[in-house]
Amino acid sequence: MLRTTAPGANVATILELDADSSRLEQTRRVIVNGVEELTGLRLGELQTLTAVSEGADHHRTIARLTGQTDAAAAATVEGLVRKGLLAQHHHPAESRPDAEPTLVHLTPQGEAVLGQSEAIRIRLLDAMTQSLDEAELEQVRAAADALRLGGRDDGRRQIGDSPAAS
Repeated sequence: MLRTTAPGANVATILELDADSSRLEQTRRVIVNGVEELTGLRLGELQTLTAVSEGADHHRTIARLTGQTDAAAAATVEGLVRKGLLAQHHHPAESRPDAEPTLVHLTPQGEAVLGQSEAIRIRLLDAMTQSLDEAELEQVRAAADALRLGGRDDGRRQIGDSPAAS
């Protein structure tokens, strides 16, 4: 179907939108790379911490929220437990004391790292927006609003997401 489709009348607009979205993606990558470098955590680890802070307590739930496979989320959770950022606990209905814990929660260290990563992200955004004039900043806000979550806003934010308009 795409091979036989002719360009529409708004090709210039489409190309402009593509360039704008590419610039936003490049900006997002710079911010994510900066947060990763300064925290020593990968994006998937930061997203996992965010998901747990928002109530996810099992690796399958974390996988759904972060876009990871179940196996990748389980491995990420294991790594974060080893780093002391997450701790495991039993489900309240678990009656066997020898059962392996399957649920996770943030440790105080995990909460601190998550707060630190958000502060770093905000500082990086601030530094990047200092180079924009008000019209350019408004364009970034509009583009971010249009692209955020495919046009719907369910209120969830994660490290690496497009910044919210403020």
